[in-house]
Amino acid sequence: MKNKIKSGLFLILMTACVFVSVTNMSACGRKYFLELKSSYHYDKDTGALIKFPSEITFEPEEIVTFENKKTTAVEYKIINVVIPERNTNTGKFSDMVVNIAYTVYNNKLLFPEMPMQYASQNYFNIKNSIDSVILTINNDNAFLVNFTDSAVKKLYNDSDFENYLNALDKETANKLIYAKTIGISPDGKYLLYLTNRNYIKNGSPASLDIYSYDIQTGTETKIMNFDGKEFLCWEKLDINPGASGNFLFRETSISKTDGKRIYSPIKRYSLTQSKEDEFYKIIYDGEILNTYEMIDDQFAYVFQKQEREEHGVKYKDNILYIIDIYTNEIRITNTDKYSTIWHVTISDSKEYLAFFGAYLNVNGIAIPEILTLHIASNDLIPQYEQNEKNYFIDSFEWCPDNVLLVNFQNTIDLYKDLCRLHTITHKNAK
Repeated sequence: MKNKIKSGLFLILMTACVFVSVTNMSACGRKYFLELKSSYHYDKDTGALIKFPSEITFEPEEIVTFENKKTTAVEYKIINVVIPERNTNTGKFSDMVVNIAYTVYNNKLLFPEMPMQYASQNYFNIKNSIDSVILTINNDNAFLVNFTDSAVKKLYNDSDFENYLNALDKETANKLIYAKTIGISPDGKYLLYLTNRNYIKNGSPASLDIYSYDIQTGTETKIMNFDGKEFLCWEKLDINPGASGNFLFRETSISKTDGKRIYSPIKRYSLTQSKEDEFYKIIYDGEILNTYEMIDDQFAYVFQKQEREEHGVKYKDNILYIIDIYTNEIRITNTDKYSTIWHVTISDSKEYLAFFGAYLNVNGIAIPEILTLHIASNDLIPQYEQNEKNYFIDSFEWCPDNVLLVNFQNTIDLYKDLCRLHTITHKNAK
């Protein structure tokens, strides 16, 4: 039975929203308002449920704080650091004051996943560190920020970029992505980043190379040209303990027959061995499945529309393949009328999938729903259908114990958004 949207709010744990304020020294005193939806996010590292208030300012003293179950106020700290900000049209630097508000919760640093369309900065936590964080601003560079002494260290070598700008005709300057940080390895040893340094040498703005940065030694290494390639994830250390510095990626191309994106088998690169190899090729019933998408760092899926004929009658099936890229276990299910699916996620227990699915109603209108699939039994159940006028299904994510957190956005009143926490149990699952 489908869940109906109710205007209640279920809270299990709330903690401080960690927030960063970026202000240019010449604009000191101005307030910048940021409108955020009133939604919730579960932070798996710390086990905290974070609420994004409907309205936040870029002022640390105005951060909304919450209390946990024991009604003990969550404390947060604020540090001010100065980071050099470069104007990519002129090459000149100016001081940018960054006010970082953070909290240590469950002995771990807590930073909410800010909607990146609103924020130009991003955080990369270093494993087991509670006094340092890697901060990026506008993809210009990455900075190691120490909370103890407010020290800031620029990580990536940008001397070539500075020389390029100094010699450039300023009227024809282009804004370049210098260093787009991809992520930090699970053991906290390596950073990966994309850079178009090659533009400086041959003027090819589309050329991107992937580099690694060793956080322990400060060594910066060019890995390969990354044109036509995509980073997927780091290899799982809990499955392969010797996978430190191994990341998975794929090559991309466009099919000449139908224009769809197709992918190479999953490839692996080892930073410690400077070696590339093929990690996994998805093959089912003799067919190579090359339109796969990743669910997380262990599971992938393929969604295909297939035709079959029984007793002279033709049927169209919507087939979902669920693939464990480590064990080669492949499960398939028919999603029935749902001919489009997206945002496929897997529960922490690996028992359930949740995803958006859409079907055409009798009037030819696409109706989106949230569906859950019990993987072992192929039991597919619609959970929430978008049939309310006031509330729009905005997002969802998994919490522990097969709990699905669903955020709803009020289309009439911005400040009456709500969420629900719903335990997923398929009664007819075997």
